[in-house]
Amino acid sequence: MAAGIEVREALNRTDLIFIDVRSPGEFSRESIPGAINIPLFTDDQQRRLGIIYKTEGEPAARRAGLNFISPRLPEIVDSVCKAAGDKTPLLYCWRGGTRSLSLFQILGMLKIPALRLKGGYRAYRKYVYQILSCYRIKPEAVVLNGLTGVGKTAIIKQLLLQGYPAIDLEGLAHHRGSVFGAVGFTGRRSQKDFESLLLIELNKFQTSPFLVLEGEGSRIGHLHLPRFLTQAMREGVHVLINAPLFLRAERILQEYLSPGLSAENLSQIKQGLLSLEHRLGKTRTTRLLNLLQEGDYHTVVQELCSSYYDRLYEDAKPEHQEFITIIEANQINQATTKLIKFLNRRYLESYLPQKEDVLT
Repeated sequence: MAAGIEVREALNRTDLIFIDVRSPGEFSRESIPGAINIPLFTDDQQRRLGIIYKTEGEPAARRAGLNFISPRLPEIVDSVCKAAGDKTPLLYCWRGGTRSLSLFQILGMLKIPALRLKGGYRAYRKYVYQILSCYRIKPEAVVLNGLTGVGKTAIIKQLLLQGYPAIDLEGLAHHRGSVFGAVGFTGRRSQKDFESLLLIELNKFQTSPFLVLEGEGSRIGHLHLPRFLTQAMREGVHVLINAPLFLRAERILQEYLSPGLSAENLSQIKQGLLSLEHRLGKTRTTRLLNLLQEGDYHTVVQELCSSYYDRLYEDAKPEHQEFITIIEANQINQATTKLIKFLNRRYLESYLPQKEDVLT
């Protein structure tokens, strides 16, 4: 009997480790957060098995799969045991079918405890979709607003370090929400992976009195925010973060160019500038490209802020935006401390973060 458990039970247990036996390509496109990929087949083998299945039928595909996997079985079993440690491996493939069943049976013959996820990754995605389709954020959203570079993300990261309820949406998205938003991030986050990670973060704070978020539109880069989240932002309270232009430029440079500007990043920035030519004009775009080539990054950033991003922010801002408080962020630590004091006064003076260390 192939012992299988439902998605909800699997996610609520702490004694399991998710083992994704799909090909590396399938895993990289979408997976269960925290899962470890121990593929039975390479991407090429998976492709070839699909062709054999269509042209020669299922029995031939099964034999070919056996030939592919047999030489690697000891390695695969060792990898599962090493990854699981003192936890029970929970195997899954796309639909909870042949791939996870085959490895489950092999582990069973070796007396290695294991479980299978009923319905595989597809069942997990269905579960996430159903939850998000009727999700409601219980804490009041505290939305940080401000021009590009004022330090909204940095403040959120400081809050998280101290255990306060906050979500770094741009960190989850691997994108900062601008033309240059992907610079410095490794890998492109899929919509499905973003939603999975978002659900985990939201569930952490459902019993909190408030949840701090950075103000976003309906999208971050190519990723769409769920409607309940954008609605919570609209209905929440808004905080304005201010900082002078020269400081904003320094922070943007530190965020985008740390630890350094790679050739790939430089190419991304050039492409981003070219994509803005219709807004910046050819003369200004050419000048910025020349400054970029000369390494005058500070001037490039300042001009982009003043001639493009600041105007974009003002155009997108609601006509009668009200801010419950305004914080000057010349120093991120001090700005975070001011925000914490405001949050404690407004929501609960006795609210204790998960960590006791407080910024000074």
